[in-house]
Amino acid sequence: MSDRSIPFLVGIAASAGGLEALSELVQELGEQNEAAYVIAQHMSPNHKSMLSALISRETRLPVRELTPDADIWPEANTIYVVMPGHDVIVTEGGQLGLRAPSGLRGQPKPLADLLLKTMAEECGENCAAIILSGTGSDGSYGVRAIREVGGITIAQDPESSKYSGMPASALQTGCVDLTLRPREIGEHLGKILSRPRDFTELQELHQKPNHLSDLFQILTARTGVDFREYKASTINRRIARRMLALGFSEYNAYVDFCRSDLAEVDALYKDLMISVTRFFRDPQQFDALKADIQKLVAKLESSSDQRTVRVWVSGCATGEEAYSVAILFLEAMGGLEKVSQRRLQVFATDIDQHALDVARRGEYPISAINDIPEELVDRYFVERTETIEVKKALRAFVLFSRHNVIQDPPFTNLDCVSLRNLLIYFNGPLQDKVLARIGYALVPDGLLFLGAAETVGGMETIFEPTSTSDRIYRKRLVTRKPALQPFIEDATARRPLEQPALPYLADKNKHHSATRQFDNLIRVLAPNGFLASATGAILRVIGDISFVTALTENTGLQVDLKILLPELRSEASSLINVTLRSRGVRSGQWHPLPRSKHEQVRLTCYPIVSAPDGEMDGNSIVLIGVESRIKEEQAAPPESRNPEEQDRYIRQIEDEVISTREALQQTIEELQTANEELQSVNEEMQAANEELQSTNEELETSNEELQSTNEELITVNEEIQVNSSEIQHLSAELSAVLRANPFVMIVVDQALQVRHASRQAMTMFELDALPKSGIHISQCAPVDGMPDLTSRISHVFRTSAPLVENAEFGGASHEMTFTPFREREGRDLIGVAVTIV
Repeated sequence: MSDRSIPFLVGIAASAGGLEALSELVQELGEQNEAAYVIAQHMSPNHKSMLSALISRETRLPVRELTPDADIWPEANTIYVVMPGHDVIVTEGGQLGLRAPSGLRGQPKPLADLLLKTMAEECGENCAAIILSGTGSDGSYGVRAIREVGGITIAQDPESSKYSGMPASALQTGCVDLTLRPREIGEHLGKILSRPRDFTELQELHQKPNHLSDLFQILTARTGVDFREYKASTINRRIARRMLALGFSEYNAYVDFCRSDLAEVDALYKDLMISVTRFFRDPQQFDALKADIQKLVAKLESSSDQRTVRVWVSGCATGEEAYSVAILFLEAMGGLEKVSQRRLQVFATDIDQHALDVARRGEYPISAINDIPEELVDRYFVERTETIEVKKALRAFVLFSRHNVIQDPPFTNLDCVSLRNLLIYFNGPLQDKVLARIGYALVPDGLLFLGAAETVGGMETIFEPTSTSDRIYRKRLVTRKPALQPFIEDATARRPLEQPALPYLADKNKHHSATRQFDNLIRVLAPNGFLASATGAILRVIGDISFVTALTENTGLQVDLKILLPELRSEASSLINVTLRSRGVRSGQWHPLPRSKHEQVRLTCYPIVSAPDGEMDGNSIVLIGVESRIKEEQAAPPESRNPEEQDRYIRQIEDEVISTREALQQTIEELQTANEELQSVNEEMQAANEELQSTNEELETSNEELQSTNEELITVNEEIQVNSSEIQHLSAELSAVLRANPFVMIVVDQALQVRHASRQAMTMFELDALPKSGIHISQCAPVDGMPDLTSRISHVFRTSAPLVENAEFGGASHEMTFTPFREREGRDLIGVAVTIV
């Protein structure tokens, strides 16, 4: 890959009627922009294009036609036109290249979506997309990709286009920053590119939350969504996008503009929503999810429980992901025709109402078909000329609703939750809060599906990765038996909650060589044997121990000492206890094995990890070696041995007696301890019985207290009714004061909504009535000669200081007073009272 830098890249999509729009656009492109322009104009592959010649007459910039001969580096202040019958892409190295069309259904040539998508991948925020006149929906998916990486997206005003299909389709995605006429696009693009992308002011403002709180309060007042816990980098980048698109370089100026323009508040809100998604986005992750869903459905169907399968897709945006997940469940359950609606419920939620409206319609650009596996298209979708629609039968399984995952209560008893590409926009505490809610919502063993750049972070105590993907998690069971884990290779990476980490295995990479040495050592000590914990769980098998194991219906599937032959089980347990307490090597007795080539076996126990004081704890590990004798090695009878062999035999018997004595002493101590523990348990049970009796008395007392509380609540309810009556009385008095007030007076909030107005103000500003939600000050009728109220009110909000100003209008001199007020002392401003005398 070359180190050569790529200039700012502008992708221009056009189709029918696009030539006129292109001519107006390129006339306004100047050399000072330092950008390269790539035009993807839909053309017939059977006719030679004259687009280059036509465009070159309208602009001072050089126009070059891309050819399939070789990829080229884009140069600043150059317009590139695509040859008919080819697609154009930005290669991995940053070059422009033509490619043969993919041949998939519903794709015009050249495909603007492909160009814009590769631009987003290679240029990031250093690019822009412009959608001009044309039929169809090409470019709609491309503007989503540009929007997602932080680039600028512009669409031609549908009213100024000969064919509004492409601009209107792009606007429906909610990912378009500006809607302008072609000539205005060229002028505004110059303003955008002439300003450096230096927004350090926003980063500094995040160190002073009170400065950004003005914008947050405007957003909250308008939308009801609080963005204070979103990542600062995300907020900065999105505000910077809007400021760049509108040509603002100062934050305070942009805040004042938001106060006076509700459409910009809505646009910023949509930008912060980042409603970008696709069908089966990240195919490999969806393949892994498909395997986990099949296992989940098979488990449910194998049981007698025929309950409804409940799925939640949070942050569903325009619905593609919700339908994708629903399809995977329907496929696993037998298909669309075989599954009744009571067997599957998919809840799809978002806080972007516009995106939810698109999702409910289930109608998408025809280019979306390229993201759907071919075998699923006919079963779940209906193809139109320019769109693809979700079948009504599939739509019936998915319920779309507005829901704030941060504030609203979660759904419950869910088998699967998809939370993709949402956590990356939250700060750490908010991520943990949301994941805790998801953990509450999921049933045990329920699935959690995250995005490619997301993890559960510190919530590993609630979720564990599945075997299919590190982005699909399963909710841990409340109680479960220890799973068999690799001891050396990855003993700490995915151990169960009950199994502690070994001290010397804390960092696999750091101790890799030491691990190999340890592995070689234990194989020398015990060619055949196993590693076991203090509780008897077998952590790893070394060599072959099949001749000392026995699996029956009574041993179960636990990998512990129960799999050993009956005559070895109790001895193995005793050897572990004695070895860990004495911190020394201990050997057991020789045991005959009549039905094996190994005539005798003996267990030898080596302490590996134990507590310093010799007490057993969760980290205690032992190595148990299995020694064997075959028939030829068997010792001769005592009477045929020579004195030296007989002495050796006697020492062996004495060692076995000593070992047996230690094991017996250990067993006696354990019995005594168990007896003391039983006595203690008996005393605790008696105490618990007394506590239960006491609890019963407390419950009776609590019942009486609840009755008393109920009476208090009745009293409080009566007080609330009285307060409500007083509030109504005060409201009536306020209305009377405003009606009788001889002066012009209005009260506005942070979003510049007029909440109250005197009769004189209603007459002056030609207001018939004020709704409960208020009316924006921009909707008040202008008064000839009156100074601009919006700028002065914004100044008062910014400075928190009152303002008095004299003005001449309407043939008289007036004193205008702007008084800020707070809900209570020390709080932020909540409004400004404007009086004109």
